[in-house]
Amino acid sequence: MTDEKRHSPITVRPAVAADRDAWLALWTGYCDFYRTKVPDEVTESTWSRLLDPAWPMGCVVACADGGAVIGMANYVLHPNTWSARTLCYLEDLFVAPEWRGRGAATALIRALEAMGRDRGWLRVYWMTRTDNGTARAVYDRIAPVTDWVRYDLNLPTGEPPE
Repeated sequence: MTDEKRHSPITVRPAVAADRDAWLALWTGYCDFYRTKVPDEVTESTWSRLLDPAWPMGCVVACADGGAVIGMANYVLHPNTWSARTLCYLEDLFVAPEWRGRGAATALIRALEAMGRDRGWLRVYWMTRTDNGTARAVYDRIAPVTDWVRYDLNLPTGEPPE
């Protein structure tokens, strides 16, 4: 790792349109990590919705000194039935491999935590695969793991059933 990367301060800010190429590179890395392929039209839709204040979602980016985008966190805001306060689901978090271990993931989560405190959210929550030890080592320092189990009921696409 270069001295620049070793000593570079990390800042977090909301994503802007000019971040598209950097976000796309991180998004692609994230999808590759999870061995999934998101169709291009969904990726474009996601990026548009992340920047559109009409949608209850957003993105914050981690930047190295000098402004290079080195990490991203996509989040979705939603109501819940147990509180009048909003929840923030941190759906996607990814840091460029060459910048890992410098605090970018923690900075991204802490930025969402600060936003949540300022905006009155009830909680920020996220999940990862059980075998993602690198991420879990970071997450375990930030928040306790819960005892909830997630189930997915995938719905078919295409024409409605007859």
